[in-house]
Amino acid sequence: MQSVNGLFGKEVVVRDTGEKQATVKNIVFGKDAKTIVALLIGGGLFDGSRVVRWKSIVSLKDVVVVHGDAPFEKLKDEPEVENLHRHAHRITGTEVIHDGEKIGAVADVFIDDAGFVVGYEVKEGMLSSNKFLPVEDLESSGKDAIVARTSDLRSMRDVKK
Repeated sequence: MQSVNGLFGKEVVVRDTGEKQATVKNIVFGKDAKTIVALLIGGGLFDGSRVVRWKSIVSLKDVVVVHGDAPFEKLKDEPEVENLHRHAHRITGTEVIHDGEKIGAVADVFIDDAGFVVGYEVKEGMLSSNKFLPVEDLESSGKDAIVARTSDLRSMRDVKK
């Protein structure tokens, strides 16, 4: 299980050459926000975003290791990814609701190795510990709110073990 927030700033290295390409600047989810389609990387201030398709990732730990058999296209040259990126909404901060009550807000998103969302870290308040909402406990999700089937969420400490 990988934290999406933890992907930002990771170096991207080509497996075949060992060369560092850039760092992760943004993440592009599919239209349903249930899978990651691509990472956007960028090197310098005036260097436009380039696209690393999720399927080209070999491993993801301290750094993102990718296949080196194809150059990373510019975002403007990848219409599908550009369209998803342009119409994306911010997931962190989205309210989580159960039975008409606000139970918290999304603090992070967790994915598996295939890039599928497995759950959300929910921040319930300033003084309470964060909780985990697995995707199986979702009624629905959208740009304005995530509707949970339950308000009985597991502690993040239990999930991270």
